[in-house]
Amino acid sequence: MLILRAFSSEWVKLRRRRLWFGAYGAIAGVVVLTTVVTIAGAASSAGHHPAGTLTLATLSRATGLSRGLTQSGVLLGAVALSIAAAQFGGEFSHGTLRNLLVRAPRRASLIVGNGLAVLSFLVGAVIVAAIVDIGAAVAMAQVRDVATGAWTTGSAMASLGQIVGDMALSVCGYAVVGMVLGVVLRSSVIAIGAGLALLLPIESIISSAVPSTARWLPGQLLDSLAQGGSAQASFGAALVTTSIYLAGIVVLALVAFTRRDVTT
Repeated sequence: MLILRAFSSEWVKLRRRRLWFGAYGAIAGVVVLTTVVTIAGAASSAGHHPAGTLTLATLSRATGLSRGLTQSGVLLGAVALSIAAAQFGGEFSHGTLRNLLVRAPRRASLIVGNGLAVLSFLVGAVIVAAIVDIGAAVAMAQVRDVATGAWTTGSAMASLGQIVGDMALSVCGYAVVGMVLGVVLRSSVIAIGAGLALLLPIESIISSAVPSTARWLPGQLLDSLAQGGSAQASFGAALVTTSIYLAGIVVLALVAFTRRDVTT
């Protein structure tokens, strides 16, 4: 089956030590930084605090274990988009795509197999991020004297599992955007720049100027997925809308890729 062969072939590239340690190291670093900053910046439990303020008492609950992972959704998404765009755009930039098409002329099957390989690589990265988050959270809890009794309960593990699932969906969404941009723009550098500019500063400006648009902006919706739902959109609404967006751009990318000449 061509998709399976393409999947296996892409994993040969993904197993490169430089990519493995670079990608997973970047994601682990993002999670550690977010977790440390989140717990270090938590307010003391004593006294009155404005509504929504993160306190040490809040962190001592079952959800406190995964608070840093939840807060790192946008940064993890940016890393995932960059990795995916580099993998797909690099095939054009390095001139290797023509060689692949000689061995696998069915373009749609090739790109689907490669895409599934990249997504599986990034899901693994989310699992690694969760493990790193646990270690960083426990270490910071000792520094800030956060009670961690609730972190070892079944409720805490269930919450962590749900957050990992939500984060994996969000990361895969960002990765699909990166893949599509890599295929359409044929350059990893341009694809990464365009994707990050669109989903981060441009969307932030638009949603700040017109808050009602956050319900429809793909980057904001992917962030809502990572958080398990937000004030802008519930998890269900974000999942449905994002799925429609991603399905649409994937179809467009497949059509463009299958019909456009590959000359380099």
